Amino acid sequence: MPKLELNDDQLIIRLTPGDKLAAFHGDVKINGVAIRGAAVANKNWWTTLGLRIGTGLPGLIIAGTFIKKGDRAFVSWTRKAGLPLEITLAAKMHPSARGTQFTRILVGVEDAQGWADKINDAIVAC
Repeated sequence: MPKLELNDDQLIIRLTPGDKLAAFHGDVKINGVAIRGAAVANKNWWTTLGLRIGTGLPGLIIAGTFIKKGDRAFVSWTRKAGLPLEITLAAKMHPSARGTQFTRILVGVEDAQGWADKINDAIVAC
């Protein structure tokens, strides 16, 4: 299960070796200026994903980069995590947000609602 680290200027999503293998991706670092908000994803969240580059076993694991017109999502989720945390990112990147390549992130973490609250509080505090 991914672990999140929130500091003054960025959010880091640390993936386990198994998560990295499933997602075909390493740890994800998001500059704070790119984060627009966070919430627990709705019940049918997987229906909003596009073309997958990664792993998908329906109901068990969904991981990787998903692309569809106007949306590029990174997902790392397993059934044991419950509903994922959805982090919305800026569609147009601020110059200091270079390297942020996604429009949203969906990760299965413990206490998704607690993380959503922490991230939203950090945005408001800026």
